[in-house]
Amino acid sequence: MTEIEGPHTARATHRWHLEEGAPAPLGASWDEYAQSYNFALYSRHATGVTLLLWSADNLVTPCYKLVFDHFRNKSGYVWHCRVTLDQAAGALYYAYRVDGPHEPRLGHRFNQQKLLLDPYAPAVFFPPNYSRIAAARPGPNDGMAPLGVLPP
Repeated sequence: MTEIEGPHTARATHRWHLEEGAPAPLGASWDEYAQSYNFALYSRHATGVTLLLWSADNLVTPCYKLVFDHFRNKSGYVWHCRVTLDQAAGALYYAYRVDGPHEPRLGHRFNQQKLLLDPYAPAVFFPPNYSRIAAARPGPNDGMAPLGVLPP
């Protein structure tokens, strides 16, 4: 093995991106070659991220949930993952739960109970029970929050 071969070659990086997702592009993107979605979310102060996917027939209970691993699914300030078509199981929509500090005086208002819309979502879906008020009051806003639409 030469000095330039090894775990940090382009092939190893490509394999890692296929397993753990890539930090770019931000948002949700479809990878035709890998038959999977890549999700990438920038958050400088997040301490934990969970991806949730929903099917059209149940907008309250996710059909898929992935808690990001801080070591495998994070590059710098970007949290990322890859979800195969089989794992997505007919999902059409997605959102995140993001944990982090709750320090309003510093501008940090993380609340892991709330669903968060991806600012880079290719399209937005407002469920029939959408409620802007639910985002402001205590407790979860499942079934009432806008969701990102998965790309075709």
